[in-house]
Amino acid sequence: MMNEGVRPTDEQWAAIETNDKTYNERFLYGVHSTKICCKPSCPSRLPHREKVCIFHSLEEAMAQGFRPCKRCRPENVILPNDEWVALINAFLETHYMYDVTLDKLAARFHGSKFHLSRIYKEVTGETLTQHITQLRLTEAKRLLNNTTLRIHEIAARVGFHSSAYFVAVFKQCEQQTPKQYQLKARNKR
Repeated sequence: MMNEGVRPTDEQWAAIETNDKTYNERFLYGVHSTKICCKPSCPSRLPHREKVCIFHSLEEAMAQGFRPCKRCRPENVILPNDEWVALINAFLETHYMYDVTLDKLAARFHGSKFHLSRIYKEVTGETLTQHITQLRLTEAKRLLNNTTLRIHEIAARVGFHSSAYFVAVFKQCEQQTPKQYQLKARNKR
């Protein structure tokens, strides 16, 4: 079983809260929910204290399954771009239906939104918006084929806040409305 890591002392937590650079050489902290480790001075969003564990080296953190932060680069080790994008894609596969923004992804994956956007397109050949839209449309088509949900219910379930916008995007990508797609699917059965 994997070690949970040592919980931060009050002094270490204060250093993390204040992004104190003087502690960078003393310890690293890992965040269990993201499996990312950072320097105390990392400008990323402050995690919940109960999700934080302390490490004395990057090797120790990586041995526990943590990856180096793209923003603060602990011990100047950088996660390869393709691995970073793979982590982002794995997250998107299970969260595309939520309000996924570039700001939220950048905070979660410890990078600037501009860097994340550029690297994502460089590695995949598509923008994050294009990828999220494709994930949503793929699930929408599955629901149109296999359920009796109404169009507005499907739109909401896959992450579109407006059924009119969902219909417009669907039509642009599929050259037919969701209703037309659904009727064709039913006629094939």
